[in-house]
Amino acid sequence: MTKRSCKSLILTILLFAMGSAVQPPAAAKDKPQPAAPVNLIWPLPPDKPRVKFLEAYSNNFDIEPRKKQGWVDRLVGNGDPNKVEMFEKPAGVAADSKGRIFIASTQKHTVYILEKEKHEVIRFRGDQGMVFQTPVGIVIDSKDNFYVSDAALHMVMKFDANNHIQASLGNDTGMKNPTFMALDEQRRRLYVVDSHLHQVLVYNLDTLQLETKIGKRGTKNGEFNFPVGIAVGPDGSIAVTDTGNCSVEIFSPDYKFVRRFGKQGYWPGAFVRPKGIAYDSEGHLWVVDAAFNNFQIFDAQGHFLMFVGTKGSDPGQFEVPLGISIDRNNRVYVSDNLNARVQIFQFLGGK
Repeated sequence: MTKRSCKSLILTILLFAMGSAVQPPAAAKDKPQPAAPVNLIWPLPPDKPRVKFLEAYSNNFDIEPRKKQGWVDRLVGNGDPNKVEMFEKPAGVAADSKGRIFIASTQKHTVYILEKEKHEVIRFRGDQGMVFQTPVGIVIDSKDNFYVSDAALHMVMKFDANNHIQASLGNDTGMKNPTFMALDEQRRRLYVVDSHLHQVLVYNLDTLQLETKIGKRGTKNGEFNFPVGIAVGPDGSIAVTDTGNCSVEIFSPDYKFVRRFGKQGYWPGAFVRPKGIAYDSEGHLWVVDAAFNNFQIFDAQGHFLMFVGTKGSDPGQFEVPLGISIDRNNRVYVSDNLNARVQIFQFLGGK
């Protein structure tokens, strides 16, 4: 062995004994690796795919960059400046024209506004003394005004695109427990489901005055038992999840009962706890069932087509899903309540 190689061997042994001296820098070692892409589609081949999983958001660091802890902070013992903020118990979810995602967190009394392009999460808790207690539903109009229903405050609040409050409604009409909502801008209507009144309240979208009420408590057609979700179809049809009666009721744009589909049961096309409901651009109905941990898709006449989801925490699985909305590009947003996240899917189209 040469003198040079002997010195190299000794140096290697010394470095190995020191342990940490041969480790890579912490920043490089702990650098997060990009997550492997998830390719989930429904149904499976050879059937033509209709739904594709896109992504999910569960906390602020899914959007915001992590802050670096400087050497001075470490020297003086300052803690990690990063704090994970989960979107706990999300209910209502919607997206505006700019692609911002709004999530109503009933646990955090907060509406989270996710601005993916800016890598920013806005924590919105109210305006001008109107502070959320239990925000449940969110709908957004074509001017990016957004409406938040608060079950504990017994009201609905309207905010403009800059998060400034414009109006509140419900106190003068005896609103009790507003849940999910729907907009019909063509007919200038705001629909609010009140689960404790067992009714749908219909407001004029311009005056925000109550125009009429749909339904009453009961089990007959046109009656409800703790309804929760509502959606407006491309033709103005109104679909309501009649949660206590384990079904969906359809009404015409002039509030006449059209049909009811679904009944209590543990098979595809039946319901146990139907919650959120939405129409896609082709007129299909998407119904979330909190007990099945899935959403089911029906045609406009209420015929079952397919379902997506099982119980779990992996992509495409759910733990008590509640809300659903579908944007103009047929992206589907589902609030996964006990998994503290929102999952996003793409409807690929097709009758």
